[in-house]
Amino acid sequence: MKRTAFCLLSVLLLLAGCSTAPESTSLEGAAEPAPPSIKGVWTIESMDVGMGENKSTRVPPAFMMFIGDTHYSAIRDFTPEATEGAPAPARSFMADAGTYEFDGTDLVVHHKVAAFPALGSMTFGCRMEGPDTMILTPQYDKMVMPGMNIGPTADGKMGYGDAAVLYRFKRLE
Repeated sequence: MKRTAFCLLSVLLLLAGCSTAPESTSLEGAAEPAPPSIKGVWTIESMDVGMGENKSTRVPPAFMMFIGDTHYSAIRDFTPEATEGAPAPARSFMADAGTYEFDGTDLVVHHKVAAFPALGSMTFGCRMEGPDTMILTPQYDKMVMPGMNIGPTADGKMGYGDAAVLYRFKRLE
């Protein structure tokens, strides 16, 4: 009986020692927190335009992006501000929608429908500042727009005005 009790006690102590691993106090092996998601509804906060001496920061009248699991849509208001005493300017906007790829650094949008005739893809550097601010930087050298040479001129201009060099969006949802 003493022998059986001793064996049973030995086995229990051995199992107790093997089944409890010491807790690690180091951060090694700890899971990294997931980066903030770009999915959501975004509105423009500001944009940097132009280059060199022509560089400035503006707040456009309206620019929204909707980013889902695999698709996006964007609409931007280009309507000039009304001047006092002049008739209201005609509405002017650009809209596009399609699919996108995001690798954590670059956002590539593939237009499936757009308010401009040349469909293709546009590439932006993309980074998050916290969970609610998304920064997009156009990479004009990677944009594919059939029949069009996209990119700013030496003075930072494009066909519709100053070239955007950075977009700052705030999350709405």
